Amino acid sequence: MNETTSEIAALDARIDELASTADAALPALLAEDFIYVHSNGLRQDKKVWLESLEPLAGKRQRVVSNVLVDLHGDIAVAMGDLDIVWDDRPTVKNRYVRVYRQTGDGWLVIAQRTVPGYDRN
Repeated sequence: MNETTSEIAALDARIDELASTADAALPALLAEDFIYVHSNGLRQDKKVWLESLEPLAGKRQRVVSNVLVDLHGDIAVAMGDLDIVWDDRPTVKNRYVRVYRQTGDGWLVIAQRTVPGYDRN
């Protein structure tokens, strides 16, 4: 990994760390037109996804691993494994693709798609 891809891989981990606690720093890392498509197909915009995190804060951890980053000019595509580690239920193993756009404010997430990682169980 080069410096930029390492920066984005670290940002990926940070985003899921902040999402685990519904931290107030998370919205600044998401573009205003951010879209999240969950592993069950549910599609949420930035506002709705952030609101959906609040009742889950502290009940589970979102942990990324095996992150790969591809750069395409001012667009970066990060992909890897995303485990949802619950306090009171089995871990859910997913895979994800997260798309970033470079702006004057740095790299912002514009989209994420999560899919079940059936081959990881």
